[in-house]
Amino acid sequence: MRYFITGIGTDVGKTLVAAVLTESLQADYWKPIQSGSLEFTDTMQVQSWVSNSKSQFHPERFQLTHAMSPHAAAELDGVDILLNDFKVPETNNNLIIEGAGGLMVPINYNDLIIDLIPQI
Repeated sequence: MRYFITGIGTDVGKTLVAAVLTESLQADYWKPIQSGSLEFTDTMQVQSWVSNSKSQFHPERFQLTHAMSPHAAAELDGVDILLNDFKVPETNNNLIIEGAGGLMVPINYNDLIIDLIPQI
């Protein structure tokens, strides 16, 4: 089963909730888009909080250098993000997927996080 974690914006607790679910379900974790904080990503943060040995931490599809909306960060980095760029990591385990900001955050100039969810 896949669980998509989202929230109204930055610093509302998405990463903490994702870590709690990852730990309690012994699930895998994946953050498709990381914007900013590349020296200590959300994946690294969740991994530091999870103590079980079953969870796997899958690499981000996009790591953007600026801590801002994915569409703006991608433009600054010279990256195009398209909905069909995302492939869910293969796993037989439950998967916790952490979004970038809230549902209405743009990932490009046509698509929002809410449009990404059915793709993955």
